[in-house]
Amino acid sequence: MQITRATLRVLFAFAGLIPALAQQPAEIVEIHINRVKPGMTQQYEAGRKKHMLWHKSQNDAWSWHTWAVLTGPATGSYVVGSFEHNWKDLDGREKFLQADGADVQTSIAPSLAGSEQSYYRYRADLSLSQQTFPPAPLVSVTHFMLEAGGVNDFTDGIKKVNEGIKKTNFPQAGPSRWYQLVNGGEGPHFVLVGDRASWANFQPPTDKTLDSMMEEAYGKEQGAAILSSIRKAVRSTITEALQYRPDLSYVAAAK
Repeated sequence: MQITRATLRVLFAFAGLIPALAQQPAEIVEIHINRVKPGMTQQYEAGRKKHMLWHKSQNDAWSWHTWAVLTGPATGSYVVGSFEHNWKDLDGREKFLQADGADVQTSIAPSLAGSEQSYYRYRADLSLSQQTFPPAPLVSVTHFMLEAGGVNDFTDGIKKVNEGIKKTNFPQAGPSRWYQLVNGGEGPHFVLVGDRASWANFQPPTDKTLDSMMEEAYGKEQGAAILSSIRKAVRSTITEALQYRPDLSYVAAAK
């Protein structure tokens, strides 16, 4: 009888966890990169506005935010993203997506040189800030392409850097968030997004280097070792500046 009661207690305790386990965080992001044909930016933006009005007319439950890429290899392109989803949210949208694609062909496709679709995961465990909407006027974006076996060293190191930032009160230029590519591109691929209220905020808020901050937080040898493990895990980086375009975006009605 004692074993039965103990077993029941374990089962009841586990049952109490099921609702919490079932509630997965809404951390999936759908991203579309739109590359515009030379000389057709005006036509693209007019078509994007028209297409966002279509989303509004359909009462789309997903919000779609648009950024213009101002610097880097993708200059002149546009990034369109929908945030805070679970994988299951993609199911049951087949009919809607068919109609969506038809409108895209009419409104946007004539001005496109190409497009790409990918899915990222918001990494709350690596981020110093929550996702906020509406987005900041400008964002600084850094893409980190990692070595095939470098993910654990990279993520462990970023967590320690964050701890050092908090410990030393190291000033930041603005809220920042990490995302990881999970489908639709070359990886391992991590993205650091930092909010900027204006171009003036691209100026670092301190002359203190990351290396000196880590030395203060962990000591010279340990701080250097942590940064070294991160840097060895990185194969290449690309930086960009993006401008949020509310006029080319669609914000769904609050639920």
